Amino acid sequence: MLSLRRGLLIGLMIVSCFAELQAQNTNVNPATVNVEALSDAQIQKIIDEMEKNGMSQEEAMTLARARGASQMQIDQLISRINELKMNGGAKVSALNSQEEILEPTEVMSEKVEFEATEKNKNIFGFHFFNSDNLSFEPNADVPVSKSYALGIGDEVNISVYGASQQNYQLLVQKNGSIVIPDLGPVYLYGLSFEEVQDKIKNRLISIYNGMQGDRPNTFADVSLGALRGVKVNVIGEINLPGTYALPATASVFNALYLAGGPNENGSFRMIDLIRDGKTITTVDVYAYLIDGKTSSNIQLRDQDVILVRPYVNRVSVEGEFKRLGLFEAKPKETVKDLLRFAGGFTDRAYTHRLELYRNNSRTMTFMGVEEAEYASTLLVNGDLIKAGEIVDRFENRISIEGAVYRPGNYELKKGMMLSQLIQKAEGLKEEAFMERGVITRKKSDMTFESISFSLREVLSGKSDVALEREDRIQISSIFDVREARIIEIVGEVQYPGTYGWAENISIADLVFQAGGFKENAEVSSVEVSRVLDYEEIGSLNKALLHTFQFGLDRNLKFHPDDAGFILKPFDRVYVRQAPGYREQGTVTIQGEVLYAGDYGITRKDEKISDVIRRAGGLTPEAYAKGASLRRRIELSESEYQAKLAIAAQDTTMNPGDVEKVKYQIVGIDLPKIMSQRACVEDLQVKAGDQLLVPSKLETVMVSGSVLNPVAHTFTTKRKAKDYIMNSGGFAQRAKKGKVYVLYANGTTAATKGGLFGRRFPKIEPGCEIIVPEKPEVDKAANASKWLAFTSTLAGLVTAIAIATR
Repeated sequence: MLSLRRGLLIGLMIVSCFAELQAQNTNVNPATVNVEALSDAQIQKIIDEMEKNGMSQEEAMTLARARGASQMQIDQLISRINELKMNGGAKVSALNSQEEILEPTEVMSEKVEFEATEKNKNIFGFHFFNSDNLSFEPNADVPVSKSYALGIGDEVNISVYGASQQNYQLLVQKNGSIVIPDLGPVYLYGLSFEEVQDKIKNRLISIYNGMQGDRPNTFADVSLGALRGVKVNVIGEINLPGTYALPATASVFNALYLAGGPNENGSFRMIDLIRDGKTITTVDVYAYLIDGKTSSNIQLRDQDVILVRPYVNRVSVEGEFKRLGLFEAKPKETVKDLLRFAGGFTDRAYTHRLELYRNNSRTMTFMGVEEAEYASTLLVNGDLIKAGEIVDRFENRISIEGAVYRPGNYELKKGMMLSQLIQKAEGLKEEAFMERGVITRKKSDMTFESISFSLREVLSGKSDVALEREDRIQISSIFDVREARIIEIVGEVQYPGTYGWAENISIADLVFQAGGFKENAEVSSVEVSRVLDYEEIGSLNKALLHTFQFGLDRNLKFHPDDAGFILKPFDRVYVRQAPGYREQGTVTIQGEVLYAGDYGITRKDEKISDVIRRAGGLTPEAYAKGASLRRRIELSESEYQAKLAIAAQDTTMNPGDVEKVKYQIVGIDLPKIMSQRACVEDLQVKAGDQLLVPSKLETVMVSGSVLNPVAHTFTTKRKAKDYIMNSGGFAQRAKKGKVYVLYANGTTAATKGGLFGRRFPKIEPGCEIIVPEKPEVDKAANASKWLAFTSTLAGLVTAIAIATR
C-alpha cells in the first residue's frame, strides 16, 4: 500500500512538471509535453521526490509510463537526470523545508562613534577597542576553524563522491539537528566543526557501504555554508551597552569592540561571559595586551551576555615609564606587576627608587619604594606612582680635544694620568703646540678651575697630572695659537688674491701660484710691501711699511737667485700694468662714408678727422652739418654705487633709472673739422664712440604746442616762424618766446628777444622746431588762494584798527 502511494506521488510529480509547460491548459496530455524543454530545477524536483520516497529510477519511470508518458519521453527524462548528476550531482536540499522554522538572516551590527571622556581615553586599553589602526570589527567572510561550534541556522554542506555521488545542503534546525534523507536526524548543535565532520561521516557509512573498509571507493566531504549570526547582550560598565548582531564566528573582543570597550568605571580585567545563566569564563584584556594570550577570547553563541564589572583597583603611572596613564590592578598585584603593565622603564629612568603617592581616605601619604621592594609592595586603589629621570652627571667621564688623533670622551680609571690619556687618544698630531695645554676641572662646588701644563714635559716624563672626573683637556695646534699666516698678490696676474704662506716661498713662486703674469703686466718693477717687525712696532716712529722692488722673468723661468728674496707672512706683492699698454678700442662709423664699419683706435691722440680719412672720406651724398657723435659713458663701480645711494635717498629720483652704461650725444661741426686741421672741434675719439654721417636731409619737423605738428620740405626762403604758421600756428598755451631748434648734429639754438621783437633761430635741413607749452593753471586753486589772502588781509586791517583806537 505504501509503495503504491509513493508511486502515485512520483507519477503525479512527473506529470505536474510536464504540465508547467502547458499552464494555460487544464486538461494536459503528458504525451504532448517536450521533455527537453524542462528546466534543470524541474528535473531536480523529480529527483528530490524520488529520493524522498525511496524509489529507484526504474520504478519511477514505470509509474510515469503508466500515467501516459511515451517511451521517448521516458528515455529523454532518464538522459536529463543522468546529465544533471554528471554536472555536479543532484543536490539534496533541506533549505526550503526549513525556511518556515527559521527567521530571516539579520543585518550585522556596525561600530558607532561616540565621544569619550578624557579620563576614559587615558585608561590603558581604551585605544585597544577605539583605534583607527587596530580593528576588532567582526568579519563573516573568514575560514571556519575546527573549533567553531555549530549553532541554530548554520548551513551544512555534504558532498559524497567516488562510486556514489550525492550532494546535501542542510540547515541546523531549532532542535539542534540536521535531517539527512534516508538517514534521519543528526544532532550537531554545540559540537565543534571537527566533531561535526567525524559524526556525519560515521553516520553516512550506514547508507554508503563504499565508505567502509580499508579500501573505500566512496568518500564524503563536510563543509559549512552560510552561517547564521548571533545576538549578544553587552551590559555593565560599557561605553555603548546594548544588543549586537554579530557573525557566528565572532568572539568576545568583537562584541567589546562594537560596544566601545569599558567606560571610565569599567574593568578591563573582570569581564564575564554568561551563557544560559552561568559564567563560563572571565576575560582579562591585559592577558592579551601584555602577553598576547587569547585563550579567554572564546567564540560567542546566540543570547550570550557579556558583563563588564566596575574596576576594583586603579593606579596612575607618570614619569619615565614606557606607557603612561591609568592601569588596573587585581588584588595582591604589586609594583613589579605594574611595571610590567607599563612596559618597563624608559632609557632615561632612575630605576632604583619609585615615588608612591597613596590616598589613605583622609589625607595623602608618600612612600619611597626601593628597587628591592617592588615585588612586595601591594597596589591600592588611587595610588600614583612616579619614576624619576636620571641625573645628567657622569661618574667616570673625561674628555680630550684638539691636536690628538682620537679626540672625544674617555673612561676615567683609578689613578689615571694625563700621559695615559694621550696614549689612549692615539698620541699627538704633528702640529700640536708643545709649550702649553690646559685642563678645565669642575670643583666640588660645581665651579671651574684652569690647570695648565707643559705638553713637552708631560711627554718627556718630567711632569704629569692626575686626572679627575669631568676633566676636559685642551691641546691646541700651532695654527690655533697664532694668526693665520698669509701673503697677498694684487694686480696683473691671472688669479690675484690671498694665499697661504710657506717657508722659503719666493716672489716667482707666488706669481706661479697666481697663474702667472697677464700680457699687460710690467715685470721689470714688481713691488713688495712688508709690515714692520716686532722690534720696530715696539716704539713710536713714522714708518708704516717696508717696500722692495724686483724684476722677474715673464716666463717665470727658474733661477738660483730666486731665493735671494724670500717672502714673509703678511707680505703684499704688487704687479702693475705696463705704462704703454692700452686695451684695444673701437670706433664705429655709420652713414655716408666710403667704408663704413668698425675701426680700431691706433693712437692715443687719434681724432675724428683721422678716422674719417681712414674710412675713405665722405661720399657726395653726405650731409656733413648733420653728422653727430654718440659717446659711450661707463661709470666705475664706485661711481655707480654712489649714484644708487643718492637715488635711494632722493625722493625725486628712481634707483631703477640709474644706468652703469649709457650713451650721450656730442654736438660736432663736421664741415669745420674736415676743413681746418687741428681745430678745437676735432675731438679725440674714445673706445665705444659711434659716428653717424647722414645723407642729405630735406625736411624740417615742427613739434610741440602747435595746432598741427608735421614735417615740412626745407627751403632757404622760409624762416622758423613760417614753418610754425604752416603747422597751424601757435596753440593757445604755447610759450612763443621759448621756441628752440634742435639741429641734426645734436646741437640746439634758442629764440632771442630784442628791441625789435623775437629773433628765431636759423633753420637748416633735418632740424626740428620745438614749441614748448605753458603749464596748465588751476583757476579754482588760484581763486581759493586769493580768497584766503584777502581774508587774512581783512583780519589784519581789523586788528590794526582796533589796536589804534
